Amino acid sequence: MHADRVLIVDQSSESREVLAALLARSGTTAIEASRASEALTLTEQLHPELIVLDADSDPSTDLQATRELTAAARRTNTPIVLLGKIAGSHLALDPYELLAKPYHYGNLIRRIEDVLEQRRAA
Repeated sequence: MHADRVLIVDQSSESREVLAALLARSGTTAIEASRASEALTLTEQLHPELIVLDADSDPSTDLQATRELTAAARRTNTPIVLLGKIAGSHLALDPYELLAKPYHYGNLIRRIEDVLEQRRAA
């Protein structure tokens, strides 16, 4: 059995690095992308078990790619933990989980672990 792979999509390299380091402690492999367009390619190639998507990462220029990423996740039954402040119909998403900003990494890690556990049990 391989380690769970979590795709982290966040414009902030610092946020990606911190989350990747925290996930590595539990044996989870982090795949990093700074933009949704890059994440879409990685999702299709690597089939992560979970996507952590910062919805506030440059939504004005990457909205179509974000929609395509979430559509790909639905097709492959890949859960998404969506991070951000979602107002109105900003994104037409149906995320598995929503974690509002500001968040604490401890809460995010617990949410990721819960979603991965539910996925393994299914």
